[in-house]
Amino acid sequence: MSDNLVLICKVDNLVTLETRPLPPLRDGEILVQLRACGICGTDTAKVYDPYFVKPVQLGHELVATVVESKTEQFKIADRVAIAHHAPDYYSHYTRRGSAPMDPLFKRSNIDPAGFAEFIRVPELLVKNTVVKIPLHVPDERAVFMEPLACCLRALDRVNLLEGDTALIVGAGAVGILFLPLLRDLKVKSLVLDMREERLILANAWGAAESCIADKIDATEFAKRNTEGRGVDIVILSVFTKLTIATAMQTVRDGGTILIFGSKPENEIAIDWWEVWRRELNLITSYSATPDLMHRAMGLLAREDYALETLISHQVPLQDAQQAFDLVREGKASKAIITL
Repeated sequence: MSDNLVLICKVDNLVTLETRPLPPLRDGEILVQLRACGICGTDTAKVYDPYFVKPVQLGHELVATVVESKTEQFKIADRVAIAHHAPDYYSHYTRRGSAPMDPLFKRSNIDPAGFAEFIRVPELLVKNTVVKIPLHVPDERAVFMEPLACCLRALDRVNLLEGDTALIVGAGAVGILFLPLLRDLKVKSLVLDMREERLILANAWGAAESCIADKIDATEFAKRNTEGRGVDIVILSVFTKLTIATAMQTVRDGGTILIFGSKPENEIAIDWWEVWRRELNLITSYSATPDLMHRAMGLLAREDYALETLISHQVPLQDAQQAFDLVREGKASKAIITL
């Protein structure tokens, strides 16, 4: 075990495998072998968007087996899920609830990345973001730990009461994860998307009503489900001129628009007079904090969080280009890479 297969993007639109030496292991670290790693929207953006400087390494929704350990916390053969960032817990940012804004949070990472045969996990992450997977939880479900934790943090950042109504705009691989979380909060969920197959999944995961976005009057859709008020929160997993307009039309006065996903250089005009006059709350949420990984895994251990049913494609590492293209073309509800 001396060489390592690593997926890398060197030019736009193309991923390739390279053979590299295994990263050396230091005290407090673990070396893990890939079992499964989900393709995230940020991964596809790094491959297909020229904004991102190449070369770039990919993958962070990681499930793996420990093959070498220099810590008493984990032993060889442990099956673990791993997140890729942790903050300085004493920093100004972290102590004020903004851990993902801490410089160390953004610098920290797994080495070389999630789409590799072997991955070195630094001590900071070993102590904070590596979670043992319960025996009954399959790999395909455990890959959702990090994205589910991101959704948990987003909902922690807003005020929701039992009986409220949420509108999810964009029921893709991440947007749909909000449905079981909102169900647990006893919040009614509505869904808009452009793809019928996504609405079928949304309905299966508890959406009270779902519609094709360009085939309905969104304002009427929201008011019909809320006694004429509009929804209490709009969750934008896709942030475009059209989706922010939909959010403004459907949210109630005093309600919240949660911006959960965007892309680089995405400058969109907003009517700030309306935002101010209606006391709308614009909340953003970026990434998740380490403590939420254990919360997420606790949910994934439940029978009603069998999120593996969302996975449409499992693709071996050597065929990763195929998986990325499927995701980009909208032909995969969720794709994961395996060995």
